[in-house]
Amino acid sequence: MLTLFFISLFLILVLSALLFKFAISDGDFTLLSRRHVKREEIEDKVVWITGASRGIGEILAKQLASLGAKLILSARNETELERVRKQLTGKYAPEQVKILPLDLTSGEATLKEAVDKAESFFPGVGVDYMIHNAAYERPKTTALDVTEESLKATFNVNVFGTICLTRLLTPFMLRRGRGHFVVMSSAAGKTPAPGQAVYSASKYALNGYFHSLRSEKRVSAERCVELTIIAASHGLKEVWISYQPVLAVMYLVQYMPTIGYWLMDKVGGRRVEVAAQKGNTYSLGLLFGKKKAA
Repeated sequence: MLTLFFISLFLILVLSALLFKFAISDGDFTLLSRRHVKREEIEDKVVWITGASRGIGEILAKQLASLGAKLILSARNETELERVRKQLTGKYAPEQVKILPLDLTSGEATLKEAVDKAESFFPGVGVDYMIHNAAYERPKTTALDVTEESLKATFNVNVFGTICLTRLLTPFMLRRGRGHFVVMSSAAGKTPAPGQAVYSASKYALNGYFHSLRSEKRVSAERCVELTIIAASHGLKEVWISYQPVLAVMYLVQYMPTIGYWLMDKVGGRRVEVAAQKGNTYSLGLLFGKKKAA
């Protein structure tokens, strides 16, 4: 009887520790178990980053430069790309960092020229990592209020341009027998995202494409980048990076969908209202907001 008591106590303590770790997590358990970047998988490798002129793309550039990567930076604003390059330090930075202005909506012919340039920047080697970070997102609104212009703009950048660039670059990687695509998706591409219907749809499409390609082949920006580089260097197929409660909802939708979708239905209308008021659309308080009469 005493033995059973101690076993039960041990299990309770272990479960409590796991629940506490999950409550303060900013990534899935597989990702967090890797802990550190495999520097040898990044150093001297050619890394092409889209959306590199600001935000997560800029921070990716800074951390990858410090790890000894050879960088190609792309975005529409060449002036901002030059600003980012001047701030970089590392084995090849800033002198050997390449600037490649790029508009993902410019069409296949222009994107093919960009791929050819990227492949020729560093003699004898091509692109080892293609980091798809560029994205288009409009302010949160209801699904029925989305305009045709916004719909096309979102899909042209987040889906069509990204897929076209991937399709053009993949043959080079296949011929070399190596290469990685790192896709900066979103929790909105794994779970319902009230107020972000079109953005969510674009991310679901992107996830579906890259999962299929592989079968044939909200966190601080700094922490997000750190975990992204760890995931890329360890070759992880998919990772989740987010603070709570978003991470918990992702687990629920993945493994207990009835509960996960019930939660999202419960907060949906309230989240759109809060977004319109420029409030916190990730607050647990959304669960307890008053429901508007139909």
